[in-house]
Amino acid sequence: MKKILLLLSVCFILSCADAKYAEAIVGEWECVSWIDTASSQDKCNDNAYFSFKSDKTYTSQVGAQNTKGTYKIVDGILYSMPENKLEIAVEIKTLSNDTLSFTMSRSGNEEILTLIKKN
Repeated sequence: MKKILLLLSVCFILSCADAKYAEAIVGEWECVSWIDTASSQDKCNDNAYFSFKSDKTYTSQVGAQNTKGTYKIVDGILYSMPENKLEIAVEIKTLSNDTLSFTMSRSGNEEILTLIKKN
């Protein structure tokens, strides 16, 4: 019985965090750093922009590539489903009123993308 209560408590805490994330992520975000941890190279160059809407849709521009689709947040993981592409999952490292940071893997290398909310 204690294990079931502990499991339910953990699920409740995670779902509350996801609900807070769902509210906080809505808005327009622009890149301030994009670090490849293997090389310490910053790949930002003001070339990444994301817009998350409350209806669970998003648009993004990374370099010359524009993408739109839907998203969801589950257990601190942001899942984006771009139109006509495979689902992408990134770990939310930080999400506050003005900062959004993802930990992701591209080609097997850890990358940390940090965005700030546009006013």
